[in-house]
Amino acid sequence: MKYKLVLLLAAFLLSTSPAHGQPRNTGGPQPFHVSSRGSANGVQTELEGIFVVNPESIEVNVTKATIYVSEHCPYQGRRSVNQLKLGLAAEVDSEGKWKIESSGLPLLLNLVMSPKEDYVLHNLSFLIPKESNADLSKRWFVAEIQTNVLDLPDQRDQVGYVFAFSCKDVFVPLDCKKAKQ
Repeated sequence: MKYKLVLLLAAFLLSTSPAHGQPRNTGGPQPFHVSSRGSANGVQTELEGIFVVNPESIEVNVTKATIYVSEHCPYQGRRSVNQLKLGLAAEVDSEGKWKIESSGLPLLLNLVMSPKEDYVLHNLSFLIPKESNADLSKRWFVAEIQTNVLDLPDQRDQVGYVFAFSCKDVFVPLDCKKAKQ
């Protein structure tokens, strides 16, 4: 009986300990927000929803995604908004440079939009792969939108990308954020 109790206690302690300083999966969904609204980007986006961290992936449910074409941009013609990807970003140096480490499969949009137009999507799902030992406290969400201009014939085939980010502490558990305040 004593042996079973010790094994049970050890299993419980091992299952609740975070590995290598990584925020542990709280077992429940966590909220997130990604936005480039108000930026200088010609195409801007705002995503909100919940995510769950699993050992080798992050499940993301975007409850609402808004794509907006800004009127405060030198190019005032139509744009093709081709796809949306959601991934994990990480800093690569102390100067603030970053890279996308991994991303889920792209969502094909094939939208034609003009300035001041927005397009709203609901209930999108992404599965972002990650290393099982990745330190998520040094990662954040990045949304990547692929776009190109349509009304300038010499630039029609040039693909461009715009990005939107979550807060850099999106993976820090909420109770830790409250403790810092």
